[in-house]
Amino acid sequence: MFKGKRSQVGFTLIEVMVALVILAFIVTASHQILDTSIKAKEASDETIAELEGLQTTFRLMDQDFNQMTKREVRNEAGDFSPTYIIHGRYSLESQYDGIAFIRDGWTNPVSLLPRSELQAVGYRVKDDNLERVYRVYVDELDGSEPRAQVLLENVEELKFEFLDDKQKWQDNWQIKALPLAVAVTIQREDTEPMRRIFLTPGDGKIEQAKTGQSGGRNSPGDNGLDSAGDGLNGNNNSNNNNRNGNNDQRGGRP
Repeated sequence: MFKGKRSQVGFTLIEVMVALVILAFIVTASHQILDTSIKAKEASDETIAELEGLQTTFRLMDQDFNQMTKREVRNEAGDFSPTYIIHGRYSLESQYDGIAFIRDGWTNPVSLLPRSELQAVGYRVKDDNLERVYRVYVDELDGSEPRAQVLLENVEELKFEFLDDKQKWQDNWQIKALPLAVAVTIQREDTEPMRRIFLTPGDGKIEQAKTGQSGGRNSPGDNGLDSAGDGLNGNNNSNNNNRNGNNDQRGGRP
C-alpha cells in the first residue's frame, strides 16, 4: 500500500505581513494611550499642586491680615516706624509691591519658647517667587535676616490695595492706622490676575491722642463750673432758709 503524503499547512508571506501590521498598530495605539495617560496625570498633578499652593497662600494671608495688630517696629538704631504697615513699590527688596506688618496670635504654649506671640510678617516677590517673610523677634535690633517661605512660582505681578474708613480703595497706605480690608492681586505666568480681599481688625481711622491733665480742665462755660455754681447757689438757698427759720422761732423778730 502506498501511504498518502501529508499536506503541510502554514502561513503565507502575505498573512505574516498582515499580522505584523496589525501587531504594530496595536503597539502604537497602546503606546499613545499610555503616553496620553501619563501626560494627563502630570497635568492633573501640576494643577492640583497649583491649587494647593493658592489655597495655602490665601489661607496664610487670611490668617495674617485678620490678626494684624497696632505695633510699631524698631530698627537697628532703636527708632520706631512711623506707621503700623510698611508698604510700597519695591519694599522688602520686592520686584513689585511689598508689605510688612505685625500680627498677633503666634501660638507659644505656656511661654515655652523664648519669644512673644507677636510676629513680624511680610510678602514680596523675589526671583519671580512669591515669598512670605517673617522674623522670630518683632524688632530688628539684632540685625538678623528674615526667614523666607516660597508660596508661589512664576509670579508676574503683586499689588496691594487698602480700604479706608470712607469705603474707598487706596493704592498707598501711609497713615498710622489699620485699614478696614486689604485687597491682594496676584498674576502668574499665562494666567489671569487673581484678586482676593481680606478683612483686618482696623477701622481705617487715625487714633486721636488721649486727653491729658490739661485736656481734662474745663473752661468757664463747662459743665464742671456750672455744676459747682449750682452747688453754691444751693448752699446759699439753704443758708437763707435756715435764717428764715431762726427768725420764725424768735417770734418774727428781725
